Amino acid sequence: MARLIKHDLYDWNYTDEKFRAWCGFIDELFMLGMINVTDAGQMDLSTVAHPVSGDVSSGYKIYQTDDALTPVFFKVEFGGYYSPTTPCIWMTISTEYTVGGTMGGRTLLARTQLFTLAQSETQLQTCMGSAGPNRICFAMFTDIATAPFWFSFERRKNSSLEDVDTGVLIDWGESTNQHYSLCAPFEGPIPVQEYGFQFILTTLNPGVYGSEVPVGLRIPCLGPSEAPGKNIGFCNAADFGDFAEPMLTLGTEEIAFKHCGPNIHSLRGANTTWVDSHTRLLLRFD
Repeated sequence: MARLIKHDLYDWNYTDEKFRAWCGFIDELFMLGMINVTDAGQMDLSTVAHPVSGDVSSGYKIYQTDDALTPVFFKVEFGGYYSPTTPCIWMTISTEYTVGGTMGGRTLLARTQLFTLAQSETQLQTCMGSAGPNRICFAMFTDIATAPFWFSFERRKNSSLEDVDTGVLIDWGESTNQHYSLCAPFEGPIPVQEYGFQFILTTLNPGVYGSEVPVGLRIPCLGPSEAPGKNIGFCNAADFGDFAEPMLTLGTEEIAFKHCGPNIHSLRGANTTWVDSHTRLLLRFD
């Protein structure tokens, strides 16, 4: 496992240098534990030009899990959102891949766009993440409201919080308060993505019990609720300082997490009847 954080990236595609920098950060994260599939059709991050049209991919990279379970492939496309200067990616996840950019087998996540709604050519942004052979999580452009987008992938877990070869957990969000969760099994129907997350968290803010700070874990809801994932957690706004690094004990593991700051919130969902603007995101950071 490994982690990465940078404080000098711009959410701005106006120059080749700035575009390549944030694309390269995501590529570097994937390569902390996964495999870059051999495919001559992939973009060259050292020479790719910045986007000149909105909502158009400038190229793609292909990654594969590197553990002993069912291979999972990621097609990550890089480009601009509604404006070519606004960073975005498209993520497609499946169980097979054919050289030339074609995803096959079982589609676990159809092509999904993650984007920033704010941009600045002058303000440096904090981007962070961690990865291993079987998981990845990252948060981009966390310093400006409506700018962040984030992503998490991991295997489903058993009651001992060990990876099982039955499916995956895929989570993502953008623009501060638009968040989605998906438990995608390898067999049977894949449910529709949910808005927001299920987790147990005290209504106290801060939620301190003696010297303990309670943290909620992501509870997958594929029929009956199952074992939580270990990539993401949730806390109340006053529980930790922005960008703190709390340690959580999950099963027999002590795992480092990273608070993603004040601009990723409302993680119970975007519907105003049950939104909670005081929740904050924690990403695994080890």
